[in-house]
Amino acid sequence: MSASITLMGSFQPSYLSQFESWLDDHHLIGTFQTLTDELDAYTVVRVALEQPVSNDQLASMKKALLALSDDTKIDHIYQSKTPCLDQKGVAVFDMDSTLIKAEVMDELAVEAGIGEKIAAITASAMRGEIDFVESFVQRLSLLDGLSSDVMDGVYQRIVHMDGIERLMKVLHHFGWHTAILSGGFTYFADRVQSQYGISEVHANVLEIKSGQLTGKHLGPIVDAERKQLLLANIVDNTGVDWSQTIACGDGANDLLMLNKAALGVALHAKPLVREQAPCPMNNLGLDGILYLLGASSAQIRDTLA
Repeated sequence: MSASITLMGSFQPSYLSQFESWLDDHHLIGTFQTLTDELDAYTVVRVALEQPVSNDQLASMKKALLALSDDTKIDHIYQSKTPCLDQKGVAVFDMDSTLIKAEVMDELAVEAGIGEKIAAITASAMRGEIDFVESFVQRLSLLDGLSSDVMDGVYQRIVHMDGIERLMKVLHHFGWHTAILSGGFTYFADRVQSQYGISEVHANVLEIKSGQLTGKHLGPIVDAERKQLLLANIVDNTGVDWSQTIACGDGANDLLMLNKAALGVALHAKPLVREQAPCPMNNLGLDGILYLLGASSAQIRDTLA
């Protein structure tokens, strides 16, 4: 598909005339296609551009679109290229605050009675203010002695991200290889994998002795560099072309893989990540990725039928 800008959110048809004027001001010409219909509670319009934005103008264009998104509360997402949904690909996802609406470290901290203390460190790390590995080790050490029995209850109360089932079913229908690349823990990631048929999981392993967390982990920490490496390994192992890759996450430790994939989606992301990721998406859930792949609501429903 050609270069495009996708508008997502709640807006009236009259806004499209305003956006067409905005395109004119930026010397861009596009063909408008509405991907949603009367059954949807939101609107998605894809604007196929006659020409992609030049490399020397790309940074300023993305900044302008992000400002427009903030001003209008409508996502304006630029893509220079688009993977083909109906061809096999690789899609990798962060877990915490991406596949699920929680940070599992924070939830475990609540069980240990130190929720606010750890949540503040987590938020700082996700914003990119402090090193992820350093914060991970620091936070995990504070959970020393917590009973492992609490983990099932923690998982049961976690809410999964909107659109997760819809997205996974459609991707798997077309033969996509999916993976969780998480700075969280395998105990939770394995359950998410099982529930949605995700192909593989890479996450941190909690050390548990005598039914208690030791405040330590086993094996390498899944940080930003490891996520990028794991994505590359999966692409190599599956033989998929890089043009058929998707990465989705919300934190600073996701930026390397977001910028490596053909479609890097920052979902409900922190401000720093929205600024630096290719495709910041705030208004829809995970199934919004299907619209970024050019699918219409009718096509999605037909696939799921």
